[in-house]
Amino acid sequence: WKAPDGGEGGPGPGTPQRLRIALVELGPTFVKLGQLLSIRPDLLGPEYIAELEKLQNEVPPVSFQAVMAVCRESGIEVEQAFAFIDPVPLAAASIAQVHRAVLNSGEEVVLKVQRPGIAKAIETDLLILADMGRLLEKRTAWGSLYRVSEIVAELSEAVRRELDFEQEARNADIFFTNYRDDPHVLIPRVYWDYTNQRVLTLEYVGGIKISDFNALRASNLNTADIAQSLLASLYTQIYERGFFHADPHPGNISVSPTGQIIYYDFGQVGVLDQVLKEECINLLLGMMDYDAEAVTRALLAIGIGTQYIRRAELIRDVARLEKKYYGMPLPQIKLGEAMAELLELSTRYQVRIPAELSLVVKMLMTIESIVTQLDPQISLVKIAEPYGKRVLLQRYSPWRLATLIRRSVADYARLVRGLPDELEKILALVSEGEIKLKPEIINMEKVAAKFDVMSNRLSLAIILGSLLMGTALLADKANSVLLTRLPVVELGFLAAFILGLVLTWSIIKSGRF
Repeated sequence: WKAPDGGEGGPGPGTPQRLRIALVELGPTFVKLGQLLSIRPDLLGPEYIAELEKLQNEVPPVSFQAVMAVCRESGIEVEQAFAFIDPVPLAAASIAQVHRAVLNSGEEVVLKVQRPGIAKAIETDLLILADMGRLLEKRTAWGSLYRVSEIVAELSEAVRRELDFEQEARNADIFFTNYRDDPHVLIPRVYWDYTNQRVLTLEYVGGIKISDFNALRASNLNTADIAQSLLASLYTQIYERGFFHADPHPGNISVSPTGQIIYYDFGQVGVLDQVLKEECINLLLGMMDYDAEAVTRALLAIGIGTQYIRRAELIRDVARLEKKYYGMPLPQIKLGEAMAELLELSTRYQVRIPAELSLVVKMLMTIESIVTQLDPQISLVKIAEPYGKRVLLQRYSPWRLATLIRRSVADYARLVRGLPDELEKILALVSEGEIKLKPEIINMEKVAAKFDVMSNRLSLAIILGSLLMGTALLADKANSVLLTRLPVVELGFLAAFILGLVLTWSIIKSGRF
């Protein structure tokens, strides 16, 4: 993790390589954790990410007999289900290994089988790791600042999800449904009759590895079209579906002989809710407009501040970062790298970014490195723009507004219905002495003085009004005099004029008119 400058436990020179070697020596659980960390640019710096990406998942395969034993233990009747299973695995990884097979009905499938005893071993390692996380959080300043125990819990949950092959099958099913009618994307179908928590059976869909550029060109496939299809599927997942493949490295993507994009391995997926999706779009559009304030607003809306945020300084740093890309031709702007720098900047200001956004950024970085080799002139920014604007238009659609109104009405109705019960609870607590009410008027002298001024003005206004009315009634009696010498009407109007001036001056002096 990124320790603050000068903080306790900060990594020294050469640490990334030592970390990778240590994870390998600690065993498959820690290798898997290292792989998960390699797709989290919000937790580790670029030098650590680059080193952990070198972690190889290849391990010696378990025996074919052990694989068959796991199938039978999980409830699958191997002889009744399969006509053939290749004893030589296609791949052997830390959690499972994969075999090609043929069902008795004739369909070609791949069989992913969990390694014997791996779930128990991983659970033991994760419990140890949780203790280490709590210790680091308690004993180190940076561990407490970054809530290491929460990060460990998050990564541990991701590992546990990968142990549940039924969850992976559900993820694959969602992808299959989402792309059922898309002619440019192909998703293997799940065979649920032969799938459970420890065994996953998928349709076999062969293709050319997307990073094998020579093989793609030798097959007369248009690599520029492939790049466009890959980016289109990526942005559809992020901006339209809100459900995306979180680990799209070249080993998990192939191209069919007809140029379709094929996705494999659905153990790691990300989910974006509507709010996060819209803020991601605001972030992207702010970057495209070089609007540092808009980018900062989006970052703070997405993230969680662990302390007071120096907003003005953050805006200045975002503006400095944007200048690096200002005026650069679109094909030269690396969107994933730019967003990763924003995440790193957020970390420096102790703004915790949700894991989902980190997965999106890593996904962009991985796909960007692939598509720029397929088509050097392609621009992730230019292709992303219409998707983002379409989602923003949907934000103000009548259907969306109607949905928001309906939800708001339902929320207020629920609040009103629950209000009597809540008030009754509060009154009961007051009557039982659990809550003490002590009414107090602050600055009573000032309040009384203000009331005195108000009452004096009101009295003056009443006297003024009465004087004017009385004088007006006497105005038709031209000979009216006071003490036989002073004219009543003239004196009345003079007194009214003086009182009016006094009242007007007091109001103007108060500044409240």
